[in-house]
Amino acid sequence: MIKLTKKQAIQYKQKWAAVRAVETRELQTTPMPLKFKQLCWLMNSFRFSAPDPKEEKEIEEVRKRWITLKKKFRKLT
Repeated sequence: MIKLTKKQAIQYKQKWAAVRAVETRELQTTPMPLKFKQLCWLMNSFRFSAPDPKEEKEIEEVRKRWITLKKKFRKLT
């Protein structure tokens, strides 16, 4: 676990407060038709049928590659 100084912790908290403010502003100013369209895109991306075994195998291969990359990156830092 990385230890933060008091100054770093304050900066971190301020940064995410700013992110929350921007996100809130975007949500408040986004027109309802666009929000509905985004919801439709999200719902269309959801799989309602059983997963394809071939696709599951590909997903597992990608996960293994990410794990390998993560391990190699940790060795570099």
